[in-house]
Amino acid sequence: MKKLLFLIALMYTCIGLKSQDIFTSGCFINENGSQVAAIFKNGGVMLRYEQQDRDLCSSAMAIDTVNNDIYWSVNSNPVNSISDGYGYVMKNEEIVLDNVLGTCINDISLDGGDIYSAGYMNDIYDATAAVWKNGDTTPLYTYCDDKHSSEVLGIDVVDGVVYACGYYEEGLNYGCVWVNGDLYASYPYSKVTNIAYYKGDIFYVVNECYSTVYKSGAALFDLYNGDNSCNDVNGMTLAHDYVYCVGFMGFNDCCVWKNADLFYLHPFARDADFNACYYYDQSIYYVGYDHEDQGIIFKDGEQLCSLDFYYFYDVWVRPSPLAIAEIETDENSAVLIYNIFGELVKTVFSDNNFINISDLPSGFYIAKNGNHVVKFMK
Repeated sequence: MKKLLFLIALMYTCIGLKSQDIFTSGCFINENGSQVAAIFKNGGVMLRYEQQDRDLCSSAMAIDTVNNDIYWSVNSNPVNSISDGYGYVMKNEEIVLDNVLGTCINDISLDGGDIYSAGYMNDIYDATAAVWKNGDTTPLYTYCDDKHSSEVLGIDVVDGVVYACGYYEEGLNYGCVWVNGDLYASYPYSKVTNIAYYKGDIFYVVNECYSTVYKSGAALFDLYNGDNSCNDVNGMTLAHDYVYCVGFMGFNDCCVWKNADLFYLHPFARDADFNACYYYDQSIYYVGYDHEDQGIIFKDGEQLCSLDFYYFYDVWVRPSPLAIAEIETDENSAVLIYNIFGELVKTVFSDNNFINISDLPSGFYIAKNGNHVVKFMK
């Protein structure tokens, strides 16, 4: 028996590239047909939370870049009425915010050592938008009253200032932006879906029939929407003074916008969508699911993977430590390397301790030798 080594991250460093780990939050369907909330690392399940009688999903995550702790939401579907769903915030494998029945967590933001989560609280009929801090069951802020439904869809907390966006209903939807609980701006017939504080300004997206990016209360630009077709934005990130947005246009053509222009277009059928994006090391990563119920991860227009019955709703990218993947093998036996689709892409007979994978394109792979299996990403 010997061990073969894959110099995956090290090879990237040698040619001037950086290795990275892609973290996503969402859910997958298990063997019993139940929906399991999960955090995925490079397409594989890293953390999971499930219950026998509930379908669960994680819509948001945030990573403490100092301690590498992952904070993520777990939302339960309502069973009998909108008031009996619930939302958790997890820290790695532990619950740190256990909300009462009738709550939902849509977004998470970290500020120093504080954990902020945002969503809504429900009674039997109406929802009230809310922001929680550090696991308090009493919300830090609530918006509107018991006569009108409201919801926080996005949050960004910087130096203790809470920037939140969402909507409230008063005969029609008013998209809203709040700063520390006070109404900053509102827009009729719309929802405000994403918000970020960047270089002294508040950026947010107002979704009506088409989407408009605002900067500190002033319309910055409309997003390209083709031949007067509707579009909808689900995710936004800012980098190098560019605004990147993801969502869909028309009949679920999944889109990435860079400022006002369409950056990438991925045509899919109905019920497909991009839900989140993240800028890292000169590249834009974005995730969602397609019309065939496959979770999809893209980088700069290139699909990295698709996984059956996976659904991705948020994404973070972090540098991965230099590592060597290893697999035990029998002497002089073949190592079979498969891509994410299960296709055999390389067969290797090695008489030394190393396998050269420089000829493989970037992506996720599985190496097998008899009963020995190792998963890796190039």
